[in-house]
Amino acid sequence: MHLILTHEQADFDALASLVAAKLLNPGALAVLPRRVNRNVRGFLTLYRDRLPYIEFGDLPKGAIRRVTLVDSQALPSLKGVDPDLQVHVIDHHPPGPEFESSWSTHFEEVGATTTLLVEPLRDAGLELDLVHATLL
Repeated sequence: MHLILTHEQADFDALASLVAAKLLNPGALAVLPRRVNRNVRGFLTLYRDRLPYIEFGDLPKGAIRRVTLVDSQALPSLKGVDPDLQVHVIDHHPPGPEFESSWSTHFEEVGATTTLLVEPLRDAGLELDLVHATLL
């Protein structure tokens, strides 16, 4: 199973990055963190049915073989993690001192992680609906 994860207390950059990564990886599961910022919660109240994510509590059982972390460098505690877990980090913050050296990375100092994902969406020619375009 391939999961897309972001940080707790998710802000709009985290949510938009989660959605963009899901659009680029349609076979993966985008997992909303347990807690999101209040303004993000309001957005989700309006548009939850239009966004491709699952709640953390609805994560299916099974071996987790791959994780894409967006706007985060911290892997949450997960059950079912394969011993050979592949982790790919997409973030606009430079790696911290405790960053796991075996993880693959896409770091670039831009204003938001979303920027790092919108460019590949555009290059892939993926068309966005109004809600996705507004979020991104």
